[in-house]
Amino acid sequence: MTELRGTGTATDVSSRQPDRPAPDSSTSAVGSGSARTRLTDILIAVRTPPWILALATFAVLATIYCLYSIQRHERFGSTGWDLGIFTQAVKAYGHFRAPAVPLEGTDVNLLGDHFQPWIAVIGPLYRLFPTPVTLLVVQGLLFALAAIPIVRLAATRLGMAVGVFIAIAYGLAWGIAQALAFDFHEIALAVPLLAFSLVAVVEERWRAALLYALPLVFCKEDLGVTVVVIAAVVALRFGRVSYRWAVGTAIWGAAWTLIAAKVIIPAMGSGDYTYESKFADSPAEGVRGFIIGVSQGDARASTAFLLLVITLFLAVRSPIILVAVPTLAWRFLSVNHLYWGFGFHYNATLMPIMIVAMLDALIRLRGRSMSQRTVVGFAAAAAAIAVVLAWAGPLDRLTERDFYSRGDQAQAVDEFGAMIPDGQSVATTNNLAPHLVADHEVTLFPKQKRDRSTAQWIMVDTNISGLFPANKADTNNALEKIEDSGQYVRVAADDGVVLLRLR
Repeated sequence: MTELRGTGTATDVSSRQPDRPAPDSSTSAVGSGSARTRLTDILIAVRTPPWILALATFAVLATIYCLYSIQRHERFGSTGWDLGIFTQAVKAYGHFRAPAVPLEGTDVNLLGDHFQPWIAVIGPLYRLFPTPVTLLVVQGLLFALAAIPIVRLAATRLGMAVGVFIAIAYGLAWGIAQALAFDFHEIALAVPLLAFSLVAVVEERWRAALLYALPLVFCKEDLGVTVVVIAAVVALRFGRVSYRWAVGTAIWGAAWTLIAAKVIIPAMGSGDYTYESKFADSPAEGVRGFIIGVSQGDARASTAFLLLVITLFLAVRSPIILVAVPTLAWRFLSVNHLYWGFGFHYNATLMPIMIVAMLDALIRLRGRSMSQRTVVGFAAAAAAIAVVLAWAGPLDRLTERDFYSRGDQAQAVDEFGAMIPDGQSVATTNNLAPHLVADHEVTLFPKQKRDRSTAQWIMVDTNISGLFPANKADTNNALEKIEDSGQYVRVAADDGVVLLRLR
């Protein structure tokens, strides 16, 4: 059923554009220009159905993302914090139990940390394939899924050439790559939901935009505020016809954020929402710290620049960029500097927002007589920037031969792991935890404050360096202390990996 257009705002000229823009004077003449010009003309002339390009992009990206994630895991690049933690939670959900995560401590419920109940749907799949790799594959597929609406929108509204370049720009987006390089996280589902929702906004399907936004509240507690902003953008763009549904969606988002942060998480956790301690004592102090930090060029300034440069600053021309504000606000106003930068998984949800905002701007500019060649040029530049950033990012490892070998410690870890009976408890270093978590109850070594258990086995990588919760020296000191206590007996040691058994 065709949805009503908003009557409270003027109709965008771009909404009346045909599926593929007609060639203008700047694109119809193919003379004796450069090879690059001829290539651009060829790309512009391609008439492949947009959905074929979108599905092909999904297939390629899913392969790349899963290959990278799995191989990184096989090379002991994944960690107990966080792949091991989420594996324990999903494993529990698969057996219809509360998401207990021994890696965080004794009797710790993951819902007492963040509100991410959607990962329960991975539980049945995990029972079929009981390995952390299952979570990595799910995340890779979800990240790739977000490309389908984005690429289809680009190819449909702006032509196949733009679709190809946008496929590259999103596929190699630095925020996605950094998330893939840091295990599995609950925001994996949020990435495609945001893509489908925001593309629906551009396509003037406001009901679909709101419906896609609703499940975001089950991905992470702060995303309820993002739902509020999406509802506001819909109301702004489509006017009175959308007000009632937009208000209802906004109430839904705000209510779930409050319920999750003030009721569910405290009830499942330590009695409060501990992440509030990561903010300044007052909003004014937080804003002051943000202004001073950005003016001095700290990580927040770098992150903001990288977010804008991947869209050639075109994203600022679209109100869709407002959807990024809640995520950037809680991160940039925090006193935790780990939230400020471009590492970890914190920027993954921003990638579809920025790319769709850029596309929205290009569609509007094309409707205002910007030449097709110029539009293609912008898209090509965005793809080039993505390639350059990817060259210096984690996905570059895919081009290195040694990335496809497991490493020197693999044989020792496999042999020692086979010596531990299934179901028994193991305390291990962060880099080995994901390789033991499927068959054992795993805790961290050295022991965490919230861990009151006594592991039946201890497996330690004595070569570990700078990895949570202790550096190499502290890890080896803890190992020496536990051996000197006489509580454990050394069973085996090889390639820096040591296995102890409780006496």
